[in-house]
Amino acid sequence: MSDTSADVIVIGGGIAGVSAAFQLSTDHRVILLEREAQLAHHTTGRSAAVFIVNYGGPIAQRLTVGSRPFYDDPPAHLVDGAIMEPRGLMSIGTEAFRAEFETQALQGQALDSTIEQLGPREILRLCPAIRPEVAAIATYEPGASIMDVMGLHQAYVRGARANGALIERYQDVNRIERVGERWEVQTDQGKWACDTIVNAAGAWGDEVGILAGAQPLGLAPMRRTAFTVKTDLDATAWPFVHIETDDGPCYFKHEAGSQLMCSPADEVPSEPCDARAEELDIARAIDRINSATTLDIRHVNTSWAGLRSFLPDRQPVLGWDDQLPAFCWMVGQGGTGITTSHASGRVVASVVRDEPLPEDLARLGLDFFAMGPRRTGVV
Repeated sequence: MSDTSADVIVIGGGIAGVSAAFQLSTDHRVILLEREAQLAHHTTGRSAAVFIVNYGGPIAQRLTVGSRPFYDDPPAHLVDGAIMEPRGLMSIGTEAFRAEFETQALQGQALDSTIEQLGPREILRLCPAIRPEVAAIATYEPGASIMDVMGLHQAYVRGARANGALIERYQDVNRIERVGERWEVQTDQGKWACDTIVNAAGAWGDEVGILAGAQPLGLAPMRRTAFTVKTDLDATAWPFVHIETDDGPCYFKHEAGSQLMCSPADEVPSEPCDARAEELDIARAIDRINSATTLDIRHVNTSWAGLRSFLPDRQPVLGWDDQLPAFCWMVGQGGTGITTSHASGRVVASVVRDEPLPEDLARLGLDFFAMGPRRTGVV
C-alpha cells in the first residue's frame, strides 16, 4: 500500500479527527488530512477547556461521562502531565431562573450524583465577587475540571503516529469521488485513496459531505467570543462561573497569574471561517459580568473567537451515512467536542470496524441509532 493509500482517511485535524485516527490506527492504515498549516487551528485551539458533565444534551453528556476515565488516567507514554485540573463549575441565576436550574440539576444528577443546588450563602462563599442580588440559586458541579486541551490533542496525535498513522497538513480537500469500491480524495496537494472516509471537518462538515455526494445534515456553525482581562482580586480558588442574567449569559474563569478568561457565551450564526472576535460581543460580555459582579472590568488584554457547530437537534452525529457507502460522519459536537472526544473516537472506531458499541458506553445508554444521521430526519 502506497503512502497515498489507506484503509481510512480522516478529514479534519481537530480534537475529533485526531481521536478517531488514534483509535482506528491500532488496526487500520490511517491517513489524516488537515487543510490548515497546523492541527487544531480552529475550534479545538480556542476552547474554554472545561470538562462539564451537565452540559450539551443526553448524547453529549453520556459521551463526556464515558470519556472521563481516559482523561483522569491517560497513558503515561502519550502525555507530559495531567489532563485534568479540578476546579468545579458554578452556574448562577436570579430567582427568575429557579425552575430552570432545579430541572437542570435533576438532569445532571442522573449522570453525576455529586451535582447539587446552592443557595446565596454558598454562592458568595465560592465566589465573593458575585453581587448578592444575582445569587439566588446555583447548580454546582464539583467534578468539573480545567482540561489541558492541547496536551490531550497531542496525546491523540502521538498515539496515532506511534500506530503508523500518516498526518498530512496543507490538504484542502476539493474533490471526493467514489471509484469502484474505494474513495478518491483530491486536495490541492495531490490525490489520496481509501476504503472508508471519516468526516471530522467541524464547521466544514456539510461542505465535505456535499463533495462526497451526501445530503447535508444542516450543520449550523456558531461563533463564540472570548477574551482575557486582569483582576486585582485573588481568583485562584474560584470555580468556573457561569451566570444567567436578564440580558443574557456570560462566564469567566481564572487563568494563569491575575488573568480571567471571559465570554458572553454567545452563539452567533456564521459561515465556516477563521472566526474573529467582534467588539460588540466583547462589550456585551463586559456589561453582563460587571452588572452581576464587582469585577469592574474596563480593559481587555487579548480576544479571540471560535466556531461551535450544531445540528438541528443540537446533538453530535457519529455514524454511517445512509446513502453513501463507507462514509462516516463525526460532526455537530456543539462545544462538547473536547470533553466527548475519547468516547467519540471509540464510537467511530466501532462503526468502522462493524463491531458492537463498547460495553461501558452501552451501559451509559448510548446506541448507534441515536448517534447516527438517520435520527436527524435529513439522511
